[in-house]
Order: sequence, then C-alpha cells, then structure tokens
Amino acid sequence: MRWIVFVAMLALIGCSDRTAAPIVPEALDYGLNKPLFIGTTRAVNDAGEYGIGRSNELSLMRAVVSIPPQRTLGSVSDGFDSPKPERDFAFAQLSRFPTKTGFADRLRADMDKTRDVTVFVHGFNNSFSDSAFRMVQLAHDLELPGAHVSYSWPSRGNPLGYEYDQDSALFARDGLAELLTTIRSAGQPNIIVVAHSMGSALVMETFRQLEIAEPGWVGRNVEGVVLMSPDVNIEVFRSQFERLQTVPDPFVVIVSRKDAVLRLSSRLRGEKSQLGNIQNADDVADLPITILDVSAFSDRRSGNHFVAGSSPALIQLLRNTPELDRKFLRGRSGATVVLPGQRRVSANTAGRLPPISGSVR
Repeated sequence: MRWIVFVAMLALIGCSDRTAAPIVPEALDYGLNKPLFIGTTRAVNDAGEYGIGRSNELSLMRAVVSIPPQRTLGSVSDGFDSPKPERDFAFAQLSRFPTKTGFADRLRADMDKTRDVTVFVHGFNNSFSDSAFRMVQLAHDLELPGAHVSYSWPSRGNPLGYEYDQDSALFARDGLAELLTTIRSAGQPNIIVVAHSMGSALVMETFRQLEIAEPGWVGRNVEGVVLMSPDVNIEVFRSQFERLQTVPDPFVVIVSRKDAVLRLSSRLRGEKSQLGNIQNADDVADLPITILDVSAFSDRRSGNHFVAGSSPALIQLLRNTPELDRKFLRGRSGATVVLPGQRRVSANTAGRLPPISGSVR
C-alpha cells in the first residue's frame, strides 16, 4: 500500500509543472498580501522562469505573495501552473533588482522598528514557488516581525532528485554568502537565519566558508540561527560548528525522533540518526545550542519532517509561549533541551532526550 501511495504521489507531481511561478495580478484582490525578498542561484529556463538549473549569478527580487483567505494554520496550497487565488498561494507581483544597492535600499525601507530580517533557506525537493510560499507562511503564522527573505537554491523539486540536490546545496554556498553580505549592507539589520532539512547543511557550510574568509563574521553579523529538522550528520555538524569564532545567540536546533524522512536519510548513510532526529543529547552536550524537541507533535503530510512549520498546535504554542523568546533561549554554557509546554533541562545531565509525555498533536 505504501508503494501504491508513493507511485500515486509521483504521478500527481508529474502532472503538474512544479517549476512554474506564474504572476497573478488579480491575486491582490484576495486574502492577505505579503511582501517577500528573494535571492536565488536558479537559472532562468526556456519558459523564462527560475527552474532547476544552476546559475553562478545571484538574482535579487521582491515579490508580493497572496495568502488565500480560507486556509488551515500551517498549510500551503500551491496551484503550480494554474493557481486559484481564492484557495492557493500565488505571486501577485515580482520585480527584479538590477543591482545589489537597489535590493539593499528597498530592504532597508521595508524593515520595521525591530530591524529584524529573517532569511529562510529551504530544504530538499523544493521549487522556486515552494520556498517563497513557505517563507511567507512561516512569517504569517509565526508572526515574525521585520522583513523576510527567501534564498532559493537550485533544488530539482523532485522526490527522486536527492543526489542532485546535495550537489546543488554545495554549489549554492557562494550565492548564500553573497546574499547575507548584501543584506548586512542594508543598514546593519538583525539577521536571523532559518533553515530546513538539507538547507541546514547549506547554511552551516556557508557559515564555515564565511568564517574562513573573515574569522568572526558570522558572530558579528548574524543575530540568531534556527535549524529545523536538519539533515546533517552530527559529526559533520560539529566540525562546521567548531569553525565559528563566535556563536550566534540564540542557536536553536529543532528535532523530532518521529521524523520519517530523517530516519530514511540516516539508514541510507548507515548512521543511527541525523542531527534533526538525534536520539542522545550527549552527542552535542558541550555545544552552546538549544535543542527544541518537538517529538510530541505531528505533521503527517511531511512525515513529521516539517513539524515546526506545519503543526497547528505547535505553531500556536511557539507564537504564544513567552518562555521560548530570545531571552529564554540565551545564556547557555552547554546544550539545553527545551520541550514545548513542558520543561527545560541541561543536556549535560540529561543524556538521552526526555521521553515524550502526553499525546499532543
């Protein structure tokens, strides 16, 4: 039965053009319109859209994304090449900047008093639209202040494209480094980097690259980091992390022991787990990070691989729980485990992650 479902999913994907990103001006009349800045190293395809090809040039743009009026918290509905604004996320506007200066000037104008700029780096199997719509959904549902930027690296946007995506994530390091330095030039904003899955490996490799070029750059210029379900080997993560001269604070890693995607990723590698489904906090106990264990929450649509962004119960908790603000997450000497709605424990004494309590969904 699982194989039948899997083949059916592939067939549905094959019937839709996932690289399509049509502009729908009438979407301005539906739902809520949110501005979004985008940096991408995707090449423009024959249809004039940002597809799966790799480009050495970083393209910069600003979009207005329409959020449909009737939707479930945490959900993203994509109409692919035929979006219907009354039910789907859609690009209502998309304008390109010919220069980095123009991008930085407009970003500065769009920042609110918090001066926060959240940069989202997507994971495996994402199209240009996927990454943009997910950043807008996260910003809206989690009520993130400031301006929002999506870095769209050239994922194939296909569940069978894992190796292509791994190569593309390595290819995309220079583009992400260029995007972060360009954002920093926009009046020294507070940069918060949020990455999901394979995007976490890209972020850590980019941080390592920036630190080699200019030791201390990340600590001076990045205010906080959130890695959601990181598809990163634990030993590789440690080697990348140790390159940081100063660690951004907070530095949060969101994990779930029920993550089916990372379970498969671990098996393919012959490992017990990846960082995103870590079983024993002792493996990172000496690092100044916060582990946010969301194993008690579920998101069946993603195989529990995007719980922090898709679980309505967890989203409500994250945006309404003051204990999870930056002050709470700071001031650590070693890894800390935070269980939403429960308690905070030190990984130095916790060892294995505390057992799941209750059956929160």
